Amino acid sequence: DEADQMSESVALALLKAADDGHGGHYPVIMDASSCSARMQKYLGERLKLLDFHEFAHDALLPRLRVRRKPGPIALHINCSVRRTATDAKLRALVAACAEQIVEPAGVTCCGFAGDRGFVVPELNVHALRKIHDALPAACCEGVSTNRTCEIGLTEETGRPYHSVAYLLEECSRAGEFMTC
Repeated sequence: DEADQMSESVALALLKAADDGHGGHYPVIMDASSCSARMQKYLGERLKLLDFHEFAHDALLPRLRVRRKPGPIALHINCSVRRTATDAKLRALVAACAEQIVEPAGVTCCGFAGDRGFVVPELNVHALRKIHDALPAACCEGVSTNRTCEIGLTEETGRPYHSVAYLLEECSRAGEFMTC
């Protein structure tokens, strides 16, 4: 019930903020896959809402000069991206930015469960129990599309995980790549 009430409040705020003044709405881009998935479902056809990786794949990649970063870079495809079936766009976006991608087998959820990982870290530890053997020693960073997943993955692996938006930004700028 609380989630539905909050979704309604967020929906009203988004519809107001995206109002183009002519009876339509500008598209909304969100950088948190779990929120994007919920709001896409909740808003239905009332507002075009994209997760950042969808927008970046469709609108930014064709317009940017992207240099591929040496890898390996770990990719975590979270539950929401899997549910919305947008994982192909995420993989393509990361492939445009990284020479080598590691997608650990058997790791389909980070276990953070929204924000539950903050108070029940055992969920995260258990869900990621197979990740350690799947990440090569040379893999010193990872990307995903949801901040709480990134927090849990960073905590459990000891490697910094960040939004794919940061990887795209780094690969589309002149200069040196950040290293481990």
